[in-house]
Amino acid sequence: MSRRCVLCALAGASWLFGCLLFGALPGAARAADDSRAAVTSVTQAPYYWTYWGWSGPVYARQPDATAVERPGLGIAGGEEWYERLHSEERVKAMADVGISLAVTHFYWGLGLESEREDQQRTAELVKLAHKHGIKVLGYCKSGSSHYALVKELPEPEKWISRWSGGKLKIYDYKPAESPNIPPMASVEPCILSPEWLAYMKRAIRIGLEDIGLDGFHFDNTCRSPCYCERCQRAFREWLVARHSSPRKLGLNSFDEARLPLLRTPSPEIRDPLEQEWVRFRCHIMAEHLDDLARFARSIRPEVILLHNPGWPRRLDQPYRLAMWMPLQSRHFTLVWAENGNSARMSDDVLISQIRAYKEAAAVGFRAVSTTWKGGVVNASGLPQTPEEVGLQVAEAAANKAAVPGANWALRPDGKGDRMRIDRPELREALAKSLRFVRGNEKLLAGGRPVRDIAVFKTFDSMAFNSPEAGPLVSGVEESLIRSGFSWEMVFGEDLRRLDGFTTIILAGQSHLSNKECEAIRAFVKRGGNLILVGDNGRHDENGCERSPSPFEGLDENRVARVEADAVRSTVSVVGLGEEVRVLLPKGWKQLADAIERVAGSRLSVRLEFPGSSPESPAIERVAGSRLSVRLRGANTVAVSGYELDGNRLAVHLVNYAPAEQPKDLCLELGGRWEKSRAARLLTVDGSERNLRVRRDPQPRLELPPLGVYTVLIVE
Repeated sequence: MSRRCVLCALAGASWLFGCLLFGALPGAARAADDSRAAVTSVTQAPYYWTYWGWSGPVYARQPDATAVERPGLGIAGGEEWYERLHSEERVKAMADVGISLAVTHFYWGLGLESEREDQQRTAELVKLAHKHGIKVLGYCKSGSSHYALVKELPEPEKWISRWSGGKLKIYDYKPAESPNIPPMASVEPCILSPEWLAYMKRAIRIGLEDIGLDGFHFDNTCRSPCYCERCQRAFREWLVARHSSPRKLGLNSFDEARLPLLRTPSPEIRDPLEQEWVRFRCHIMAEHLDDLARFARSIRPEVILLHNPGWPRRLDQPYRLAMWMPLQSRHFTLVWAENGNSARMSDDVLISQIRAYKEAAAVGFRAVSTTWKGGVVNASGLPQTPEEVGLQVAEAAANKAAVPGANWALRPDGKGDRMRIDRPELREALAKSLRFVRGNEKLLAGGRPVRDIAVFKTFDSMAFNSPEAGPLVSGVEESLIRSGFSWEMVFGEDLRRLDGFTTIILAGQSHLSNKECEAIRAFVKRGGNLILVGDNGRHDENGCERSPSPFEGLDENRVARVEADAVRSTVSVVGLGEEVRVLLPKGWKQLADAIERVAGSRLSVRLEFPGSSPESPAIERVAGSRLSVRLRGANTVAVSGYELDGNRLAVHLVNYAPAEQPKDLCLELGGRWEKSRAARLLTVDGSERNLRVRRDPQPRLELPPLGVYTVLIVE
């Protein structure tokens, strides 16, 4: 027996990270009770958002303020732009366009007293916004601050994080003329610092009680490791609380435990101590965010809480940034999806925020896309054409867990007070798109995602084996997007969510707990279908090898296997704006075939692509007639299906190549809709037409050429 397995045997099941999320650890049950009850109605409210200037003159006057951080104030005449930004004329105009939620400046990390001038302007803006029905969130710097803050929060050694060598985490330190720290250096606070937490709570109270904000945008809520003595002590206490003996971690004494060093590139993590460190960091990040959320709700229960974890960008976020969305984000109303994934086709790569929206739906928050095209963080990375504006809104509207809006509208457009929304063609494109979405709110209200296919992901696989699991999961997701399927995500933290799905896909989920394995086996025994991509379940959650495979002995008619090499994708991150490019795997049709074999007409809906057979043998074999819907005819159109009351089906179709209106499209409907006779086709330009459901033999709809965004209501 290897040393690794000896440690596993000593640990038994050790400590399951999942128990943290199910409430077995201190604070988790409390968070589950108060957070979900407090945020559900606020989360599901209809929001249509825009940026409203995220920094004011106080910050813009600082020497290290960048053009991105002081839009408009860093150019000649920027003061005119800033004044107009806070005018009632601008507020009313944005309300008329359809905007109902603004994210504006409040606290930039210089100090609450230092920024009082800017905050008073925010308070004036809040009053105008409320007059016109717009709620306002205040930007609140969280993941970093400025060294100038020591004027208000002294003794920096108590609240600034430390590098592994013990030095304070101070960025952009330039000791050219003096060894003293420059007053505008950026620093990273330690989330375990009581001084820092108290200061953040002071900011929250001022924002809600003095400024009148409706909520906050906490920025940069991810963290690299801190190596201060406080974190070292907390880690040892964590180990003592989780393990009866240090031998389970390969130690003679818990006092020997040291915070591991972060490795680059992110490795497969086999050492039990290093695994506990990753869990510990994710846990304390979640506790920090939970504490802020509970404090804000103690002042105002209906507060809107948005945070930005720099997501989704990396495949190794749990390891590198202490971020696992099912843990940290379930306490929040909204989560920023900040990257370069502005919706479009680029060199046959479909760039999208679909993964963010699916993850949001699985956890229970809503995602707000703030994105730049091509990883370029300047005006050229913002929408330039009406089609790009419409596509950005359409992608969000097609996913109920997203918030449609415009990150570009009020940004400066040259000198003076001009803004990008002043361009008539962009303004009309935004207004038209939002009119369509808002006009169909009641029609689509209460829609529930069709439970055709779910991609199953676990913390232990994604955190401890990201080099293998990440490209496989990304490849599966991209194959589903490009194959015309409607699909969702399920996380190991919420196994109840498996119920009702037709097909579950495991891709490179090498680390599965016994509980997760049993839940998946039970799913198949109840009649569900399972697709295994690559090696799954060969380790338990602690990395101990498992033999035989946990999925042996299942009904082979309900199980399909796809080789890892067929679906593994190449994932790259491009530019300062961090555009995530996921290449369509060469064997993507093998996955589509596998779904057809096991699910087939059991799916609700599918949009078909050229050259695929009506009954691709792989997916049909395992799913049969249980899929609800599938689109055939184009692999640049994404599909989202929702069940509506009255046994109706809503299908959202988003065309990522609007310059090319795909023709000869076929939308296949599942057996549940075999009695349907017709469907209504709704488009952004206001046109509506009826389509007849044909049968040959499966019910299907032949679609006209598609624009950017189309909604079908099958009745």
